[in-house]
Amino acid sequence: MSRKLITAAVTVSAIAGTVGLGGCGATKTISGTIDPVARAAELTSQSPGYRLSGTINVTSGSTTVHGTMSGVIDTAHRAGAMTIHETVAGHSLSLAERLAGTAIYMDAGSQPALARLTGGKPWLKMDLKRALGTLGLGGLSTQTTDPTQFLDYLRAVSAKTTRVGTETLNGTQTTHYHAVIDLDRYPKLFPPAQRQAAAQGIANLEATLGSHAMPMDVWIDSHEMVRRLGLSFTECVQDQHLTMAMTMNMSHYGQQTVPPPPAASQTYDITPLIEKAMQSVKLTCTTSA
Repeated sequence: MSRKLITAAVTVSAIAGTVGLGGCGATKTISGTIDPVARAAELTSQSPGYRLSGTINVTSGSTTVHGTMSGVIDTAHRAGAMTIHETVAGHSLSLAERLAGTAIYMDAGSQPALARLTGGKPWLKMDLKRALGTLGLGGLSTQTTDPTQFLDYLRAVSAKTTRVGTETLNGTQTTHYHAVIDLDRYPKLFPPAQRQAAAQGIANLEATLGSHAMPMDVWIDSHEMVRRLGLSFTECVQDQHLTMAMTMNMSHYGQQTVPPPPAASQTYDITPLIEKAMQSVKLTCTTSA
C-alpha cells in the first residue's frame, strides 16, 4: 500500500469517525420536561466507562470504506483501547488503537507498509485536535478521542424527539427514539470562552453537511443509559458527496481497565503528514449532487 493510500485511509477514518467530537454542556429542557434523549446523554456521559462495539461505512460513488470497532472506554481517565478492522480501496487493515486525551495511537507493527512509514517504530500517533484544526473543526474537539462523543450532540436535541417503540438489544430491553440534533444550539453547550471556536467549527460542519440538523436514532435502557446510537448523513469532501452510516453499541457500564499509551520512543507522529494532506481537503461542494 502506498504512503498516499495509507494517509488517505487514516484521513478518512479521522474525518468520518470523529467529526462528532464535542464539548460539555447541560441537559436540554423542552416544554417544561427533560427530553429523554438529552437526559440519557447526560447520564451516560457520567459513567466511568463502558465497552463499545460498532460499524462504520463511508461511501462515495463506487468506493466504500467499511470498518468495525470494538473495545473499552475509560471516560474517567479520557482513555481507551480499540481494535479496528477497515477495508478501503480493496485493501484491508486490522489495527489495535490506544486513545489518550486527544491522541490516537495505531499499532503499525502488524502492517509492513505502515512499519516502513514509521521507520520500524511499532506505533503511529495522531493528534486529533490538530488534524481537525486543519479542516476548521478544531473548535469542536475537547480532551478526548472517545468515538461515542457523538453522544454529546444529543444534548442539543430539538423538540422533534419521537418514540419509535421498544426493542431488546443483547438481552436488554430498550426504548428506541428518533431525535433531531439542532446544530445551531450546540455551541451554547460549551463554556463561554470556547463558544466562538465551537460556533466556527459548527459552521464548517454545517457547510459540509449542507444542513443545520443531524438526525440520530437512540436506544435507551430502563436505567436511562444509552445502549445504541445510530446515525447516517451525507457530507461533501472535495466536491464529492460522501455518505456515512455509523452504529455504536455501549454495554457493561462501569470502571474499565485500559492499557497505557505507548512510550514516545515507540511512536512515529503522523500528525504533520495528516495536516499536510488535509490542507488540500475542501469540505464543501460547488455543484449540487
